[in-house]
Order: sequence, then structure tokens, then C-alpha cells
Amino acid sequence: MIGPIFYDSRQSVPSVDSFSKSAGKPARFMELMLHHYRPLGVEPFKPVTRDDLCLAHDPAHVDAVFDGRTPNGFGNNDPRVADACLWTVGSLVAATLAAPLHPQAVCSPTSGFHHAGYAFSEGYCTFNGLAVAAAKFIQANPGATVGILDCDFHYGNGTTDILAHNKALAAHVVHHTAGQYFCPEGQAIEFFHWLGEAIDDLNEQGCDVVIYQAGADMHIDDPLGGLLTTAEMRQRDREVMRKVRAPLVWNLAGGYQPTQGDTIFDDPVLQLHCATMGEANASDGIRDKFFKERNA
Repeated sequence: MIGPIFYDSRQSVPSVDSFSKSAGKPARFMELMLHHYRPLGVEPFKPVTRDDLCLAHDPAHVDAVFDGRTPNGFGNNDPRVADACLWTVGSLVAATLAAPLHPQAVCSPTSGFHHAGYAFSEGYCTFNGLAVAAAKFIQANPGATVGILDCDFHYGNGTTDILAHNKALAAHVVHHTAGQYFCPEGQAIEFFHWLGEAIDDLNEQGCDVVIYQAGADMHIDDPLGGLLTTAEMRQRDREVMRKVRAPLVWNLAGGYQPTQGDTIFDDPVLQLHCATMGEANASDGIRDKFFKERNA
């Protein structure tokens, strides 16, 4: 059974002039999901506010982005991008808050988070939904521990920066980012060793929820990535879905392979994200067992 998906059309911005297509990816991902999976549980949610963003970011930086005085993560001042961030971050926040209620992995079809730091936006990331979602979860569940398992190919420098600025938040967040350690010359065996240790740590820390960035740019054919084959990407997702013993949220994160045609079926990035959903679905029985044990 497919877990709930927290999606609103306002989190997708078409036709942003950028090498990254992540701004418009949520809508295209949902089109593909609706082709493969019916029924699909799409959950409504509310956008976050500027005040919510300030749980992780410098208020002056937040205001400057919305006022068009500072470029967003795409390096432009398109007001649609900032407005959509209220919905993309809102999607991940809502999914994270709902995760403990669901045995299945919950999906937030969002990207563009982990390069956004306390007072900067870069790398196609305007605001850091990972940090805001963690802060909102802890706000709602005082004393909780939130895990961030960032398997995007690139270093989550923005998340690290926010945690360095916010010691109170950092005390309740367990952050693992693959991009801190790997480069295109790395080997899959090294990655899976790291992944196993990261999952073991999240389980040992007793995380109350884990946010999993299932970046498609970890694929060996990605022009900005390059480490795992298609089969190894599925193995990565399978291990996370079946071994993380906590409520689990996953999002899309990066992916830059060019499309091979004009349809969603010609997009290799969407196909990798679809495969992640397939592994989430295939792991439903195992996650149901974790859920029952946790709530016994």
C-alpha cells in the first residue's frame, strides 16, 4: 500500500529558467505517480509562514528573499519561487508531523533544501525544509529526536550551517549527509558501508522520525553526481525503507539527467524517483511490523 503523499499544486513552479528542473518537478512526479498507482492518497496541508522559516533561518534573510532584495536559490528574484517555498516546506513539515501515524513511508514530493543555510540561499535551494521540518516536529513533540538521512549526492552544507547556528535544534537532530564523504570516483561498496553505519546510528539514537532525502543525483549517469547504478539506487532505497526503525518520510531531492524525450516517461530522474516509491511500496509489510512493535 502506498503511503500518503503531501502535495499541493502550489508547490510546483513551471518554466523557471535554470539548469535544475526541481522547481517544476513536483507536478511532473505526481503525474507519473497517478499513472502507476491508483488509488493514490494525496493529503492536503497548509503552507508554512515566514515565522516558521525563521525557526531555521535568519529573519532578515527570509524577508530579503521575499522582498526580492536577495536572490533565491536559483540565483534570480522570481517571486513565484519564494511563494512556492511556503508550500514545498509546508509539504515536508506536514509529512514529517504525520509520519508517526502511518506504518508506511510518507512522501513529500519536494526538492531544493539542503544547500540553504542560516542566512544564505544557493545550489537551487532557497529555504531549508529539512531543518524547518525538524524544528516544527520538535516544537510539536518537545524532547523528540529527528534524524536526517541525506542521500543526495551533494553535501548538505546548508543543513550543517543551520545546526551550527542553532545549538538547541542541533541537540535534537541526528544529521547524516552522504555528500560529505563521496565523489564520482567513489565506490558503491564504500557508500553502502557508510549507509549501514548511518542507519545503525539513527536506530541507536532512537529517532522519533527520520527524514530521508532520496536524491536521484546519486546515479552514475547524473552530470552533477555519479556513483550508483540503477540497481544500486534501488538497493539504497530498499535498505533505508527496510532498516530504519522509525517513522519515515522521504522526499525527492536532486537529479539532473536530461530528459530523453517530451513525456514524463522519457525523464530518467522521474524514473529513479518512481523506483524509490516502488521500494517504499514493496517494504510495506516490514514497516508495518516496525509500526506495530513501536506502538505495542
